[in-house]
Amino acid sequence: MGKIIKYEWRKQRTSRLIILFGLLTCLAAFTAGTIFKKDNLAATSALFMIFGSFLVIFYTGIESLLVFNKDLRTKQSHMLWMIPKSTYEILGAKFLAAILQMLFVFAVFAAAGLISLLILAATSGEINMLLEFIQKALESLFHLHINWGMVISVLTLIFLAWALVIITGFLAIILSRTLFLNSKFSGLFSVILFIIINYVVQRVFYSLGDLFISPDMDLALYPVMAYALIYYTIACVGLFGISGVLADKKLSV
Repeated sequence: MGKIIKYEWRKQRTSRLIILFGLLTCLAAFTAGTIFKKDNLAATSALFMIFGSFLVIFYTGIESLLVFNKDLRTKQSHMLWMIPKSTYEILGAKFLAAILQMLFVFAVFAAAGLISLLILAATSGEINMLLEFIQKALESLFHLHINWGMVISVLTLIFLAWALVIITGFLAIILSRTLFLNSKFSGLFSVILFIIINYVVQRVFYSLGDLFISPDMDLALYPVMAYALIYYTIACVGLFGISGVLADKKLSV
């Protein structure tokens, strides 16, 4: 699977380089603006980095779907499905490559944010103030009752929700390319199928929630969170399984 992930990872190398170049440019502009007291330059570059982080993370996920759709449309990955690997392993490698792409982008933007914060503190002569603030924040944090289990649960739920979006996109593309193989509107059908599948998944989520979660439990965060985690996990596994079955029957020759 590792070799397949590397193969898929290389497909979005150009996008990563463009993202890194843009991020380094903004970081350099922020550094120059901070050092030379150009507030407008520093503020503008900071805004670009902040809003760009959300846009780029969203784009990388969508790009993974576009690459997958292009592979099936142009038969670029036709030979990939013929290697001595299971369909689930190949599809899983494509999915993991998409997740790793987003995690990579998140990591570089988080690093850029930390570097910007340190540059701002160092050039303003308030690095000691920053360190003191961090120290006090950590001290107050550990004196407060922080439910780390709930924090991890929320982060896991966010990850599962975004993973479900990617898996739903994969399934919609596979369905479109198998049901409307020779249609020039298969891309449009993929979007329509994605919306329909996502709508059905969410409707089932709320319908089952009405059955398993009583009105008295609506304000109880733990049961709702537990139900959401279980449901999204089952939904991800289920949609991935359906995608694997369709890919095995229609995409491997």
